[in-house]
Amino acid sequence: MEQRNMQDLEIKSSPFIRLILLLICVQFIVQTNQIINGQSAADRFDITYVKIDVVTRLGQNFMIFGWENDADCKYEIYRGSSISPTHWEKIAELPPLDDPRRSYFLPIQRDRSVQFVYIKQIEDVGGGEGSPTTEAPMTIPELELEMMPIPAGKFVMGSPAGEKDRDDDEGPQTTVIISKPFWLGKTEVTQAQWKAVMGSDPSYWKGNYLPVERVTWFDAMAFCEKLNAMKGDSLFAGYRYTLPTEAQWEYACRAGTSTRFYYGDDPDYSQLEKYAWYAGNCPSKTHTVAARTPNDWGLHDMHGNVWEWCLDWFGDYTGGSVSDPLGPSNGQDRVIRGGGWNFRADYSRSAYRNYYWTDAPYDSLGFRIALSPVHVE
Repeated sequence: MEQRNMQDLEIKSSPFIRLILLLICVQFIVQTNQIINGQSAADRFDITYVKIDVVTRLGQNFMIFGWENDADCKYEIYRGSSISPTHWEKIAELPPLDDPRRSYFLPIQRDRSVQFVYIKQIEDVGGGEGSPTTEAPMTIPELELEMMPIPAGKFVMGSPAGEKDRDDDEGPQTTVIISKPFWLGKTEVTQAQWKAVMGSDPSYWKGNYLPVERVTWFDAMAFCEKLNAMKGDSLFAGYRYTLPTEAQWEYACRAGTSTRFYYGDDPDYSQLEKYAWYAGNCPSKTHTVAARTPNDWGLHDMHGNVWEWCLDWFGDYTGGSVSDPLGPSNGQDRVIRGGGWNFRADYSRSAYRNYYWTDAPYDSLGFRIALSPVHVE
């Protein structure tokens, strides 16, 4: 398979609502304008904090906080069991984002302890753009499928002209803004996970913990739609299970890097076997997911094992700067990424692009799912 030639409740913040939330299930206090002994927390401890103006519950496990954004600032999220900042734990850092609003997803603690939540605004001094937050991974318990949090941010998509083994369709390099956080499967969807949703297993290489393969693009999207139907009541507002866009896929694969692979340039491919299953160390079949070293955002097998379907039609890069690109509005083939167990090493590079017929299965082609803001194609 070369590239064709084998080539919701929205709740305005108020003391009464915060008390209701605390008594019912949330078990923490949003420290926005609460007065303690006649002084706010900011007055007592000389802390500058953000005024949270929206609190929204998302299912049983998360809350989302919203506030007015300063595009020149980053934000630190703290949580603690005491009003004193000496007892606060920093749980996330959000990079600057050019958007009038910001939000943060917070897992609800289930131990019934009172928790204080603070959001500090800090003027950005450069660096750290696109760094992951420390939000906890999500799990789909019925499938034992773990989803890793991917932060909003910015990166350069494609490869520079001088990158070894570069293909022309990896340019022109394009600055891409990922405007909203999303979640991506820690691993490729396994055969056990596929069977739990779809019933049968189309894979050529059999094994519950092997990646599912021989699935078309339509099959992968059908899996996502069934999962949305199963989990509809617990989905975040405006989010759905789907395939990642090509931009989301490369952004998550790179995990803040700009090298050929997420672990470095590796010009002679001498280190690749630690991170990927490819023709050099796996000439016979697919392998168990998560058996190789993940990237810095906790994602396994972004290099190798099976190719992965993306949402987009295949097309040329635009260059310049774009926000949340979805690729061409139509086409003949969909993007696949990541390389495969029976393909050469350079096909596993972070920037390498390939494509395949939407209705054709292949024993080196699978997918991983994203929980992503709703896309409009």
